[in-house]
Amino acid sequence: MPGTAEALPVKSEAFDAAVASLVLCTVRDLPRALAEIKRVLRPGGELRFFEHTLAPGGALASAQRAVDRTFWPRLFGGCHTARDTVAAIEAAGFELGVCRRFRIPDRGVRLPSSPCVIGVARRSVVLDGPAEGS
Repeated sequence: MPGTAEALPVKSEAFDAAVASLVLCTVRDLPRALAEIKRVLRPGGELRFFEHTLAPGGALASAQRAVDRTFWPRLFGGCHTARDTVAAIEAAGFELGVCRRFRIPDRGVRLPSSPCVIGVARRSVVLDGPAEGS
């Protein structure tokens, strides 16, 4: 079904799980796309992700920011390597579960796209009424 990550054409709470694999680096509006994923997940639903992410400081992070402002997105389908994917997922209100950062390739030349993260985040389970004792 046609649509964009920022405006998913499905009803709210329609899915138990969502998968984002090398897509969150390319969406135009990351917070809006994550809000849409959260909207279509049922409470307790999982977001499983494998994404590029911002390097943990240093020269590579600076290089990521530089290439993202210049040629990288034009050459690689809108990819922005300097996005802090995990921070964005948490800022969207997901509860971060197991998460692992790594590099591709794990040895040798470091590219702007080398820092990656794989993990699981959950949509919070919303209480239907006031908490006990309130």
